[in-house]
Amino acid sequence: MKIYNWGIISPGKIAHKFAEGMKVISNANLYAVASSSQERADAFAQQYSVEKAYNSYLDLVQDSNVDVIYIASTNNFHFEHAKLCLEHGKACLCEKPFTLNSAQLQELIQIARKNNVFLMEALWTMFLPSISVVGKLIANKSIGEITSMKIDFGFQVPYNEDSRLFSPELGGGALLDIGLYPLFLALHLLGEPKSLQASAVRTNKGVDISDSIVLQYDSNVKVLLEATFAEDLPCEAKIVGTTGTIIMHRMWHCPTKITLENEKGIEDCTPEYIGNGYNYEIVEVQKCIENNRLESDKMSLQFSSILMSYLDKIGEISQ
Repeated sequence: MKIYNWGIISPGKIAHKFAEGMKVISNANLYAVASSSQERADAFAQQYSVEKAYNSYLDLVQDSNVDVIYIASTNNFHFEHAKLCLEHGKACLCEKPFTLNSAQLQELIQIARKNNVFLMEALWTMFLPSISVVGKLIANKSIGEITSMKIDFGFQVPYNEDSRLFSPELGGGALLDIGLYPLFLALHLLGEPKSLQASAVRTNKGVDISDSIVLQYDSNVKVLLEATFAEDLPCEAKIVGTTGTIIMHRMWHCPTKITLENEKGIEDCTPEYIGNGYNYEIVEVQKCIENNRLESDKMSLQFSSILMSYLDKIGEISQ
């Protein structure tokens, strides 16, 4: 069994979760980390027994022992860091949002294809067993035909203009940071809508702190999406059908409880989870590389492109 040597760009909060997730995968080795600060790189390396700690991203991508790189930097750097990896022939798993806009993403895809290098967006929720369970329940008509969905994600964050969440320079805002999750689920389960409406509450710097989105599908199926830094929302996904309801309970985008309610009663459909959840996307990347695939079927570049195009549209409509 091949052991895959992983590198991480930017050892921030999400990188720690990723490193924890990797611990349950026998053929994944966290080999190297790179930061703009040698001190941060060294601290991360010591905590997770990482062999190489670089203060240069270039040094990381030029390390011949690195098989694949996970990009965990702030949103504004995703394009730059992914481009660096791809141009040096390194398989790349880039944290969501993939880029800040569709133009950047299309350029990355072109570079990846030109260099025959694997590229995938690290939208970890897509790979959780919960998403498969919900898909099967819908396909089996456990709730009949879908009539509506309500998906939200929100928590109260005190305004701080220095925080990445509220910084236009760092690609902040509720839509790109958390609104992406409800939008992804709707697009994954129902495809593209026939129309959309969107509104936002913004700071004086133009950064969205709350977003409300309505997707209208054929057969009068309506999907309501909410994302906010202004209040604590239920953080649930409710999928209503003609004969029942599927509920992905609080923090639905994480490993969570799933309930099916229909004429047969209430059923707990929660799957078994392994690790902290980040391990599933790591396994997917390694399977793709092992099979000489340049992208994932589960999280295709086409799907990421569609998702990004709707993020663009929502941002434009809600200005």
